[in-house]
Amino acid sequence: MIEQQFEELRSQLKDRSPASDATLTRLSNGGALIKITQVNLGHGWSRQTADVFFVAPPGYPNAAPDCFWVEPSPMRLKSGATPQNSNDSNPIPGDNEPGRRTTWFSWHVQGWNPNTNSLWTYYLVILDRLRPAR
Repeated sequence: MIEQQFEELRSQLKDRSPASDATLTRLSNGGALIKITQVNLGHGWSRQTADVFFVAPPGYPNAAPDCFWVEPSPMRLKSGATPQNSNDSNPIPGDNEPGRRTTWFSWHVQGWNPNTNSLWTYYLVILDRLRPAR
């Protein structure tokens, strides 16, 4: 199931954000780390693009993704302020790249339905958090 949804995510990215791409890395806990490169952040951020990470947890799709990370860190608003509900000290759980510097966003999907939601719809939740910058 996750492989099919991952291919859908890559296809949607190719159609809507040609500069972006995605990778899937299996984690030792049975989950998967999804990385989306060159995400256009929109206005109000200290940079125009960043890489976004999120975890499809063990049990996905019945278990919903939760939170996301942005690289490079630190991610700041254009004013220099720290974004709401974020910090630079929460690592990606199970990350196979020790010492990766990311900014963690505590952002949670509401009403996850494993029959209708997917990796793509979770990515759209992330974009809703990043746009507008806050």
